[in-house]
Amino acid sequence: MKSLISALLSAILLFPAVAWADDAQASAQGAQGCGLASGALISQDQGQVLINCAGVTEEFGGQLAGILTYVLQRRLDPELVIAKLDEVEGVPVGNTPRTLTADQGQAIVQGLAGGTQATIAVSADPDGAEPGNYALAIATRLGLAGWLIQDRQINRVVPPGLEDIHGAVIVVHDEKSPPDTALRLKKAMTEAKIFLPIIARPEIIKPGAVMLWIGKRPVLNAAAQTATQ
Repeated sequence: MKSLISALLSAILLFPAVAWADDAQASAQGAQGCGLASGALISQDQGQVLINCAGVTEEFGGQLAGILTYVLQRRLDPELVIAKLDEVEGVPVGNTPRTLTADQGQAIVQGLAGGTQATIAVSADPDGAEPGNYALAIATRLGLAGWLIQDRQINRVVPPGLEDIHGAVIVVHDEKSPPDTALRLKKAMTEAKIFLPIIARPEIIKPGAVMLWIGKRPVLNAAAQTATQ
């Protein structure tokens, strides 16, 4: 992962007009990776690039795009970004359930304790025990930090529009103007080395409300699973 993102960051920040070879063949073979498909540099501060990725989920692609946008907007040093990304916890290998370590749980509590009390909805995919157990582990830490869980329970029904969202995300009405509750939770989870993107679902989330959605455990594609075994 480090070499992949480092290459992308270097290509975008240093060589935005360079075009990489088409990755259609790699995609057909089930390979994983991303390449700079095209780049149009208007000036040092303006331009667009198109990145093609093969063998990654839509959720991961969205998170990667968010990371690259953040780096570009703030003119960060790619090497420093890579160092921080190496600290982020990945998905457990194989079929290992997601869990919170003691350090992660403590980081969440410390990151949220002492601030204004917040109320948040927590929903988990009903398919199997794993999403619910992971949601319960996080909700327990939120409670220890003084936060309230809406309806005092974890909802085990998939909200409309979240059927295909695996992993964990923070759902708000408007992702461009998220409530303070969402920002605080994102920051605390980041301190626990868990990256949660913020997504908008205005059709199910009212302004000011926040939902933590725990979807199915993300899985690698068949090629990646074979490579890790």
